[in-house]
Amino acid sequence: MCELMGYSFAKPIVADFSIREFGQRGEDNADGWGLAWYPDRSLAVIKEAGKWKSSLHSGFLETYSALRSQIFIAHVRHLTVGQPNRANTHPFARELDGIEYCCAHNGTLRHAFDLPLGRFHPIGSTDSEHFFCHLLDAVAGWNKPLSDPETWPRLQQQLAEHNRGGTMNLLLSDGRLLFCYFDAAGWKGLHYRHMLISDHEKRRFEDPDLRVDLGDGHVNFGIVAATSPLSLTGWHAFMPGELLVLDGGTVKYSSHRSNLALVELTKAS
Repeated sequence: MCELMGYSFAKPIVADFSIREFGQRGEDNADGWGLAWYPDRSLAVIKEAGKWKSSLHSGFLETYSALRSQIFIAHVRHLTVGQPNRANTHPFARELDGIEYCCAHNGTLRHAFDLPLGRFHPIGSTDSEHFFCHLLDAVAGWNKPLSDPETWPRLQQQLAEHNRGGTMNLLLSDGRLLFCYFDAAGWKGLHYRHMLISDHEKRRFEDPDLRVDLGDGHVNFGIVAATSPLSLTGWHAFMPGELLVLDGGTVKYSSHRSNLALVELTKAS
């Protein structure tokens, strides 16, 4: 039932990678796929209702070496609510105060359709997009944007409250920060892994078809979050109900860990 993958890096990474293995896990997520990234402060999204392997877009994404970003959000869909069409395919995007927000959700929130809406309205018919619109309406009423650390506990509280009405693993970004929330009951799973690239070193992250080319001669580091570990080692589980806020490849906030634990968390494994 859907899978998520997100990247937060200190410097833009080359996106000539394949998520075929990620997108075809057991052929259980064949109802849509989407990839979102931030070439600059603006958001780019490519998504289709169907399998990654049957898309002409996927071949382009696997070979286009000029596509770079510090943040990527990927989603593959096994539908539970809404028809298999592009409008219902994640990630979803909305603009608020000149910021393009991007969201992908894994789970089912059937109460979402009872939530009131204001400025933002869904295009498709999924619970995920309806909830995203409701959430941004709430954020619009706050005194500060999500980029302000004072809003992060409030965001976690909002997500945890709505999580009581279903299952929720969620990736959200404003182009600078990547917010990662794990279901309070531990549903499905969410994991993270640090990546460290030394000077004059070229590395690829593979499992076996997932590959991120980080380029030559650059120092870079980041964190990958995924529903399930994408390799045999180096992955750590989120805590149930935890919100992690990633900024430039480092953890800036955890709703469930002390400052000391947070320091340990930011160290590359």
